[in-house]
Order: sequence, then structure tokens, then C-alpha cells
Amino acid sequence: MTVAFITRDYNGRFPYITPAGCAYYRCLLPMSVSGQQARMGMPAWDPTRGWGIKDSETTGIFGFSTVVLKLIMDRWAPKQIELAQQLGQVIIVDIDDYHEGLTPANKAYDITHPEKNKKSNREFYEQVIAAADIVTVSTPYLYDIYSQRHPNVHLVRNGVNMPQFERKKTSNNKPVIGWAGAVGYRNGDLEQLRDWLPAFLEQHDLKFHHSGQEKDAPTFAEVVGIDPSRVTTNPVVPLHDYADNLKFDIGIVPLNDIPFNRAKSNIKGLEYAASGIPFVASDLPEYRLLHESGVGRIATSSDEWVLQMGALLDYKTRKQEAARGWDTVSQNWDIEARRTEWSEVFTREVDLVRENRRIGKRLRL
Repeated sequence: MTVAFITRDYNGRFPYITPAGCAYYRCLLPMSVSGQQARMGMPAWDPTRGWGIKDSETTGIFGFSTVVLKLIMDRWAPKQIELAQQLGQVIIVDIDDYHEGLTPANKAYDITHPEKNKKSNREFYEQVIAAADIVTVSTPYLYDIYSQRHPNVHLVRNGVNMPQFERKKTSNNKPVIGWAGAVGYRNGDLEQLRDWLPAFLEQHDLKFHHSGQEKDAPTFAEVVGIDPSRVTTNPVVPLHDYADNLKFDIGIVPLNDIPFNRAKSNIKGLEYAASGIPFVASDLPEYRLLHESGVGRIATSSDEWVLQMGALLDYKTRKQEAARGWDTVSQNWDIEARRTEWSEVFTREVDLVRENRRIGKRLRL
């Protein structure tokens, strides 16, 4: 079997591109443990050969028996899937965000809005999902939604590439608090910090670091109301440089309790823990799961945020929680821990689709 992981989720310009977050965690890492001959790239299409991947701006590579589509929302994609299936390709669509739950505060809301993007939007995306042979999702929340819409949905949680992250040594110096992310792609999440974080930093005379500042976005200090002199930043960087820019001692993961965030995985917490950074997160399902396994703290109110963050100001507490988090993530959340699940998707589940086609059987809800 040969597998093509197809997405446009890249940073940079072709051919000097690197996978962005979704492509990295739901294409590149799964590809590494799929157990199949696989390649990854931008979409290419041929009506006689089906889906392929671009290896330059004008040519493509074809002949793949299985195709994984990631964030392909084009208006012509549902028909292409139908034709590719007739040519014998098995089509898998991976989902790790709930686009129907986006809010106008998030740049992706307009980018994928059917009225604002006539060629590629979230309505076409739902048609793409419905047309797939197999759907993979990253969280139980997404599974509950899409298992009601598609007959062949499989949950495979995210995993991190532990060697990518350098384990940070816990310092006995005054800790730096930090957050990694793009301000423009939040759903009003950061504003909840205004109630407590500025005063907390002032009270304890602490610095804050934001990793991921965008050129065209407000600063973290502006959104949260922090004295800019207390905030350091570094810009958005490619994934292969990302871990080096987690330049803080205590991480935060603020998320509003909305459907889009309830569907999110706990990948940011995993990244923090893989870097030896203890953290506090909003009390949403995937972070409660981590917390119950001993990784990270959770908070449901401003008072709880202050309480939990205050506890992590203690050096011994930070050191203990950093060690426990790193051990748990390295054992249970490395991408190698997902090898069997991904391999089964590309063997047993794909074989079942082919067998059902052979006998003329179609899966139905």
C-alpha cells in the first residue's frame, strides 16, 4: 500500500515549505508511525489517476492507493473524492478542529465562511467529510459529533514527537510565565486573563513571554492589559524551531468553554510538559484528562487561576510537577504510543473498505 497525506497547511512558499501545526501533528507524525510507504505534500489531481501530491509547481506524483485529506475544503473536492473512489483509492479525512464552532473573533471564521470564501469553506468541508470512506478524529468530542454524521469514524488522539523538545531544567530563579500561540486565532480566550494576570504579574514582580507574535495581530500585552515592559515575545516560527521558543517556566492554556474549544485536543499542554514546563489550563475535557493523569493543573475561575499559578511559584512544586509531567507524556503521549492505532487505520480499516467495495456493500448510519 502507498499512502498520500495531502494538505495545504504549510508555512512558507513552495518549494521551501514546512508543515504547519495541523499538518505536523495529523499528517507528518501519523505518517511516521503508519507502517506504510507514505509521502506528504500539496494536493495534485488527475482525472485518470486520482489524488496525488505536488513535488513542484507544475508536476505531481500519483499512484497512491490510500489518500489522507487534511483541511481540504475546496468546492470541487467532493466530486474529486467520488471519482478517486471509482479509480480505487480509499479516502480518509482527518479532523482535529470543529469548524462549525468557530466564533467571529477567530480569523479562521472569516477565512472559512461560505459567504466570504466561495471556493474553499467549511460547508464544502462537511461535504468532503461526508464523502470520505474513513474519518479520523483527535478527541472524543469530535467523535461524538461526527459519528452521528458518518458511519466509519475512528478516534486517534494526538501524540508529540518527544525528541523535538528539549527538557527544560527547572530554575530556582524567579519564574517567567508564558503562552505559545497566535493571538489572531483565538476565540476570545485571552481576554479572560485580564481579570487576574496583570495584577498577578505586578504583585509578584514577574515577567511574561509570548511565543508566536504575528506581524498583523495585536500584541499579547494589548489584549490582556499587561504593562508591555513586563512582556517579551518571539515571532511565529516553523514547527522545527517551535520548541526552542518556549522560553518560560510556567505555561498557561486559557480557553473559553465553547464547542470549538471543547473539541480541541490537549496538544499545547503536551508540548509544555514535553519541554519540562508545568502549566495551568482551563478546565475543559482534554485538559481535565491530562490533569487526572498528573499532568498540569486546571482552573475554572479567576480565583482558581490565581491559586493554581501561585502554587507553581514555589520552586520545589514546579520541579516535581515538571518531572511528573515529562515522565507521563513521554510514556503515554509520545507519537510512538499511537503507532498501533494509526497502523490499524491503514491496515484493518482500509482493508475493510476494500472488501466492502468488492462485495458491493456500503456502510450506512
